[in-house]
Amino acid sequence: MTSSFPLRQVHLDFHTSPWIPDVASEFDATAFAETFQRARVNSVTLFAKCHHGQCYYPTQTGTAHPALAGRDLLGEQLQALHRLGVRCPIYTPVVWEEDVAQRHPEWSQMTRSGHFAGGRLSADGQTGKPGNWRFNNFLDPDFQDYLEAHVRELFSRYGDAVDGLFFDILFFDNAACWSEASVRFRERHGLLTDDAPTFARFQAAAQGAFCEKFTRIVHGLRPAATVFYNAHNDGNLDPRVGPRMRAPHQTHYEIESLPSGFWGYHHFPRMARMISHWGKPWVGMTGRFQKMWGDFGGLKPLPALEYECFRAQALGGGNSIGDQLPPRGTPDAGAYDLVGRVYTQCEAAEPFYAGSEALPAQIGIFTASSPGFDGGFSEEGAVLMCEESHYDCAVLDLHNPDLSAHAALILPDSVVVSPTLRDRLKAYWLGGGRLLLSARSGLDADGKWALDFLPLTHLGTEPLHPTYWRARAEFAPDLARSDRVFYEQGQRILPGPGAQVLIDRVLPYFQRSDLRFCSHFQTPPVAQADRHPAVIAGERFVYFADPIFREYRDSGNIAARDVWRLAVLQLIGEAPHGAGLPTTVALYPRRRGADLLLTLLHYIPVRKARAIDMIEERSSFAGETLVLPVRAHEVRDFSTGASLAQLAPGRFALPATKGRLLLTVPDLYS
Repeated sequence: MTSSFPLRQVHLDFHTSPWIPDVASEFDATAFAETFQRARVNSVTLFAKCHHGQCYYPTQTGTAHPALAGRDLLGEQLQALHRLGVRCPIYTPVVWEEDVAQRHPEWSQMTRSGHFAGGRLSADGQTGKPGNWRFNNFLDPDFQDYLEAHVRELFSRYGDAVDGLFFDILFFDNAACWSEASVRFRERHGLLTDDAPTFARFQAAAQGAFCEKFTRIVHGLRPAATVFYNAHNDGNLDPRVGPRMRAPHQTHYEIESLPSGFWGYHHFPRMARMISHWGKPWVGMTGRFQKMWGDFGGLKPLPALEYECFRAQALGGGNSIGDQLPPRGTPDAGAYDLVGRVYTQCEAAEPFYAGSEALPAQIGIFTASSPGFDGGFSEEGAVLMCEESHYDCAVLDLHNPDLSAHAALILPDSVVVSPTLRDRLKAYWLGGGRLLLSARSGLDADGKWALDFLPLTHLGTEPLHPTYWRARAEFAPDLARSDRVFYEQGQRILPGPGAQVLIDRVLPYFQRSDLRFCSHFQTPPVAQADRHPAVIAGERFVYFADPIFREYRDSGNIAARDVWRLAVLQLIGEAPHGAGLPTTVALYPRRRGADLLLTLLHYIPVRKARAIDMIEERSSFAGETLVLPVRAHEVRDFSTGASLAQLAPGRFALPATKGRLLLTVPDLYS
């Protein structure tokens, strides 16, 4: 993270309906700016235009909010914040802009059947729920001209006061787009088939073309301006798909991930452990809301926002806290009490992280080849297992240059092995690397086993499920005492010479159906194992025939995590920092010169609502022991300056601090 990039941001939504009559009626520019200064905010993303299509300045290119009556609210905000040294990138929407969707339906995204995509109508033309945004087609040349005129107007009006542009919602509805402009684009790029892989390539190519054009426009007007395009960020091994297509055209990344929304607490670490290794500044974007964007009056507990911001900081990023300015223009005082309490702590910790860099991650996790296959659950499950066992990890794609830096590589559940990936994995393997694979990972695009350097033969998908794991006592004696259910459908695999079975798969009596079933849930296991291997190990590899990472993320099956942990222990040994800490303690290592820097976070999300995990309290480190390499002779608490008590070589007693510990291990690498 570069020191000049603002680390304490607020993304100030202002999606304000034209039906609201008193917009900015209570706005006081001086008080507005001082609110952010007191909250230790150093960058605020301000709205030029919102999803309703209302502009908040006198515009000649769009529709000004009728309640402003010619008032330049954006200009007043810019001037007041800049006076106090607060940076102000400007927000404008792309796909979701309701006013222009009403005025120019010919610019809409279209389904193949000729209906408007997204918004009020579903793909079959039936009325959808109220309040859904309609989808404009960012490939339409007339729409692009309209948006370009808006961008040029902002620079013409505000000049160097435009610190950057935040372009929001740059994606297609999943059923789009088959408008004339989009079909012409598809024809030029050979993307006319109607299937999920082609749609992913079409979307990425369209985003890349749009971003290249608009970054060129912005930097032609102000080279120093930052540019960011907000869209889906799921990684992909295919270099023609995913956020890598936008990467050359934006100056930084913002990871939108509100845990109380549909993202949940396991989405952010997957994204941060990928994007933090892409070589550009980044921030994690959470929200102050109890639930979701636009949750007026909703405030999450202080410990929740601490955890979300401290986590991004520990992984090398900054923070952007989402808020929405109430229509009358006075910020929510309680929201900025909350933001200020968190950002004061973040600011105090910035010297701890200054000049630090990530360590080479001990475990590399390849991202899936098919975005949307399981919503990223496989990668999230893999990251979760690593974090709970305190192995540092990174999420990889084929752009990551050096696989040898990782002690082990994980291919979770569904990684299709292309010829390029196969060659890189073989080189890594021949260089002494270690591999852990699960389920369909290891198969090529035709479903054939691609890793011929491993002694395994793929026999197809296991037709019966759920199945059961029966551990062999010499590998997992605690698990060998009972058969453990595995809910997800797995693969059949045959071990070759040099491979041994660690866990057998036991089949159910029959496949449950409406005509043949037993008890309330799944069919029980047969008495004797038929020796279908579930977990196979050899020299420097372990293969799980079942999708263990999706299983753990989806059902929390502890047996999957515990067997994985035994397998990783067999492959690469204990985690070098923090082995034995509770799974609820998160540990993040970084390095500055010869010093090791450790962030420990202890916050426990609890499912108190039907669909929201909440963090209401900080948890203590009292009674826990930090295990480090034996050459670590001292550990200092950054906050107090005190040294931790040493219990034995490499073992230190953690204090009764709650929430966060910032620890320095001096001269560990000297």
